[in-house]
Amino acid sequence: MSGKVTYKQKDIVLTKFPFSNLTDYKVRPVLVLSKDSYNQKYADVIVCAITSNLEESDYGLTITTESMEEGQLKVASKIRADAITNIEQAIILKKIGKVKQGVFNRVLSKLNSLFVE
Repeated sequence: MSGKVTYKQKDIVLTKFPFSNLTDYKVRPVLVLSKDSYNQKYADVIVCAITSNLEESDYGLTITTESMEEGQLKVASKIRADAITNIEQAIILKKIGKVKQGVFNRVLSKLNSLFVE
């Protein structure tokens, strides 16, 4: 991966995100979940979707520009902890920001609630 941009945990990036039926994709922001050492070693990063649809859900976490350590959001959005995939770092279009550690911890808590009773 030398010479390539390596994205970091907590980064919000813009990329092609597949629909769940894998027939198409949408360019959308995503949150990088995988840790930095993983991202440096592998060509992929593990991400979860971010949507501007603020519909109530058990695994969504609303964020605004105030949730950001760097960058800003155009509109209030929701991190979807239940919409996870891995993507190749090379297809990421650009970094648009980074969430605060407290927000990331809340995302991890939502993820944990998906897998642990």
